Amino acid sequence: MKKIFILLVTMLLPLPLMSQMFFENAYVIDSRGNKRHVQIKNEGWVESPSTIIIKDESTGKESALGLSEIDEFGLENGITFRKFTLPVAHYEDDLNKIDSNPDFSPQTQTVFLKQLTAGALSLYSYHRGTTKFFIGKDRETPTQLWYKRYYNSNNDLQKNRTYQTQLSQLINCPHINLNNVDYKTDALTKLIGTFNNGCVEPKQITKTKTKIRVHILAEGNMISTTANSNEYYLDDIKMNPKQVAKIGVELEYVLPMLGNSFSVFTSPKYYRYKNDLVREYLVDPHTQTVAIDASILEIPVGFRYYNYFNGNNALFLSFAYVLNNTLESTMQVNTLEYDLAAGGVGSFHVGLGYRYRKLMAEMQYERSGFQTTKRIRNIRNTGFGVSLKYNVF
Repeated sequence: MKKIFILLVTMLLPLPLMSQMFFENAYVIDSRGNKRHVQIKNEGWVESPSTIIIKDESTGKESALGLSEIDEFGLENGITFRKFTLPVAHYEDDLNKIDSNPDFSPQTQTVFLKQLTAGALSLYSYHRGTTKFFIGKDRETPTQLWYKRYYNSNNDLQKNRTYQTQLSQLINCPHINLNNVDYKTDALTKLIGTFNNGCVEPKQITKTKTKIRVHILAEGNMISTTANSNEYYLDDIKMNPKQVAKIGVELEYVLPMLGNSFSVFTSPKYYRYKNDLVREYLVDPHTQTVAIDASILEIPVGFRYYNYFNGNNALFLSFAYVLNNTLESTMQVNTLEYDLAAGGVGSFHVGLGYRYRKLMAEMQYERSGFQTTKRIRNIRNTGFGVSLKYNVF
């Protein structure tokens, strides 16, 4: 069982690295203005891209497209990049690299700009080392909003906020003080959105809806038990794995972030676990029988991370802390019987699974146990199994 756990953990570790290795439904517009639907590899794009990887929907063939081949591309989730050839001024944000020159030295470049807002005025961003913002009228080539930090002759940190003057020439909303607008994505996006809405602050629109999913579940687990005692004839109890069936329901709350990639869940489930061990001794009574009979309500509470292939397919990993509630549980040693209390041993659950539409299948590893009895201690259960879930709504 330990080897199985190590294998499962080894399988789980690469998943966060795979989070951006799946293709999403998207479109590209080529240099001739032709638009076609493809799948684009979502690489996160912390740095603004110069090339993208696409997959043709009909052939499945992957290819790279760059600035010379496409004018625009966008993902189904609303992310859009447009190509422009325009002056770009770079600046340092690291205090150790900032110079004493307050002026800008733009150079003409062809780049993909990420579109943040659209309307009478459009706002774009470009990130290479630092984030630069660009503004322009509808579908026109935008202009960089000039901002730079520098040191003056006294080595004091100063800011060139030319962007505030640029904004005042384009935006006239009496109730907005442009001197209070920071050179940041949220502040500029809100400002341009307000202007495009007739100087009335637009209502916040949640792009990603939160979801509550309800699943019914059935599980098959192989559970084994180990225990120890200060008394030699009760020491080193090791019961072989026993097949156990679990039934329950799962409530999953999908968080409104990162494209529904994260969720929290709880999945109460009931099972009855019976197992035993028979050992022989040279002394009377020669035979020792150790048996467990446990009825347990198990309540995992944890989080899940999805890596989507598309809207219908996803790999996921789960981690949960497990609360074990004993309904009626005993350990019997020959004719002596001990009541067991669940919990108290740091129970947990990890899982790796696949989701297709309303169906989910998950491989699981769980470790749980019981509190120490008067004579027996470190009573622990280890289980490995498969969980099947169906999304009711």
